[in-house]
Amino acid sequence: MGPIKVVIADDHTLFREGLKRILSLEKDVLVVGEASRGDEVAKVVDRARPDVLLLDLKMPKGDVIQTLLELNEKNPATKVLILTAYSEDENILNAAKGGARGYVLKGVSSVTLLQAIKAIHGGGLWVDKEMSSADTFEEIALSQSGKHGTEPVNESLKHLTKREVELLRLVAEGLTNEEIGKRIFISEKTVKTHLTNIFDKLKVNNRFKAALLIMNRAPESSSQSQGWKGKGRAS
Repeated sequence: MGPIKVVIADDHTLFREGLKRILSLEKDVLVVGEASRGDEVAKVVDRARPDVLLLDLKMPKGDVIQTLLELNEKNPATKVLILTAYSEDENILNAAKGGARGYVLKGVSSVTLLQAIKAIHGGGLWVDKEMSSADTFEEIALSQSGKHGTEPVNESLKHLTKREVELLRLVAEGLTNEEIGKRIFISEKTVKTHLTNIFDKLKVNNRFKAALLIMNRAPESSSQSQGWKGKGRAS
């Protein structure tokens, strides 16, 4: 597998140059393009075909949210990570609705940024938990996966065994760990072990997010689930 191809879209030249230097130190990340204006982003992405787009929310000459929507229609394989100075709830939620897979502020460390890039490239989500709308961002982003190219959701679920899929469907029905164990004749401790493995494979940290993934998977899985009831603990 080659390096993660990245495009940087930001109107501040100094910021782009600094970010390029940071990313150039990583052997598994390659910057393949830059955009300094909103109306350049789609063209650069079309040409460079990056795995990840680092996108500032506020750029001259172009509606970034509209650009997001268009990118997810034309280039669903490119995962978008919002990298911005704006932390208002409205911006965060609009980004999620537009199809962004992550949202980080420009004050993060280079280590955190690299973690975010690798997480969304792998099909996961990334958002700063200290932001007030972090959980809502994740819920919207997961639900949007079915609209903007279902690959991130479906691909991550392919890593699950048949037993894990069966267990996750029961989670989506709202069953507790104890109830799941009784249903499929395993101990509650074994259920917890399965859930830990599932969370690792899906790159989520609780049963609610995992349940959203299985419910968004396909008609056959959603038809077997009765909706999220919120029963039980994550582990």
